[in-house]
Amino acid sequence: MSKAFWAPLWHIYQPPIQTKEWLVKIADESYRQLIRLYETHPKCRFTLNINASLTLLLQEHGLDDVIQGFKELAERGQMEFVSSTAFHTLCPLLPEKEIIRQIRLNDRINRKAFGKAYRPTGVWLPEMAYAPSVTPAIAKAGYSWISLAGVASNGNWTNKGWHKVRYGKHSLKVVFRDDVVSLNIGFGKGDCNFIDGLRKGTYCFTALDGETIGHHVKSMVEGMKKTLDEIERRDDVESIPVGEIFEKFPCLGEVEALPSSWSTTYEDIKEGNYFPLWLERKKEPFKTLHELAWKHLYLVIDAAYHAERKINGDVRRKRLFKEARELLDKGEHSCMYWWFTRDDWHRDPVRFLVGLELQNKALLKLAQAVRDEKIINAIEKTQQVREKIYQTLLNS
Repeated sequence: MSKAFWAPLWHIYQPPIQTKEWLVKIADESYRQLIRLYETHPKCRFTLNINASLTLLLQEHGLDDVIQGFKELAERGQMEFVSSTAFHTLCPLLPEKEIIRQIRLNDRINRKAFGKAYRPTGVWLPEMAYAPSVTPAIAKAGYSWISLAGVASNGNWTNKGWHKVRYGKHSLKVVFRDDVVSLNIGFGKGDCNFIDGLRKGTYCFTALDGETIGHHVKSMVEGMKKTLDEIERRDDVESIPVGEIFEKFPCLGEVEALPSSWSTTYEDIKEGNYFPLWLERKKEPFKTLHELAWKHLYLVIDAAYHAERKINGDVRRKRLFKEARELLDKGEHSCMYWWFTRDDWHRDPVRFLVGLELQNKALLKLAQAVRDEKIINAIEKTQQVREKIYQTLLNS
C-alpha cells in the first residue's frame, strides 16, 4: 500500500434545550467553517455525525444553509454520514428497545432533512460510550460498524486493520480511535499538522467534536486549512471516510472491548467507573445524584412502555402519548448528567434540572393519556426521587 490514510470523524450536536443565541454563534464559528474547509478542499473526504437533536434545532431557527452545506458535501461523495441516537442518549445505560427507538428516530429525522444523501452504514455512540450489551441493539437497528475510543481497545489498538466485537449471536465491526492524535488536534497542539507522522500502509482514525473547529479552539480553522492543504498537495496521504477503513484494511479477528467512553481513563476502567461524567461510581455527591437521576429516567421509561400498551387506538390518547414520547426522547439527552459531574468547569445544576423537568413533563403528559394505578404510582415515586435530588443539590 503506497499511501497513508487519515480518517476523520466530526461529531456535531447540541442538546434539545440549547438557546437560539448559542446555536447561531456556534453555527457561524464552527459549522459553516467546517463546511467551507471541505468545500475548498474537494479531494479531502470525511465522516460526519449530526444528531437529529441538532438537525431539528437548525431547522427550527432558520439555519437551513448548514443542513444544505453538509447535504451537498454528501451528494458529491465527499462526506459519509453515520447514524446515532436522536437526542444523544448514553447507550450503555439504556434498555435495548430504547436504543433502537432513538436510532430509528434519528434516521427518520435526518433522512427527511438530508434526503437520499443520508446513507449511513455505521453508528456513532454518543460520547463513544460503549458496553458489550449495546451490540445487539446496533445490529438489530440494521448497522454493521461502530467506532470506539482507543482506551476501549484492551491492548488491541492498531492502525493496520480492524476488529469485531461480539455479544451473544450479534457482532459488529469496530475501529479504535487514535486517542493521542485526536486529543492533540482537539487541544490545538502541533498546528494540526500531524501528517508527516503517518506511515504508508496505515491509517489514523480521529474523532472529535466538530465544534472544536472555530468555536472551542479559534485557531483550529487555520490549522485545519494547513492540514487539508498539505493532503491535497501530496500523493502519499489521503483523507477518507471511516467506512473505507473496512474496505482498505483487513479484519484482525474478534476482541473484547472494554466498557468506556472517550472521557474515560484507564484508572476509571480499573475502578469499574466506566462512565464517570454520566454515572459516577465513586465520588460524592455526584454518585448519589447520578444514581437518583437514572432511577428517575427508568421510572418514566417504564411508565411510557406501560402507557403504550394501554392506549388501544384511541385518537386522543394516541395524540397525548405522542406528545409525551417526544418530551421523553428529549429528556434522555446525556448532557443532563454531564452538567453535574466531578469536572467543575462544565457543572451547571440549573441545566441539569431543566433536563429532569423534561422527564417530569413527559410523565405528566402520559398521565393525561393513561391515568391508572401504574402511572399514578410512577408519579409518586418520581416525586420522591426528585425530592432526594433537590436535597442532594442543596447539601452539595
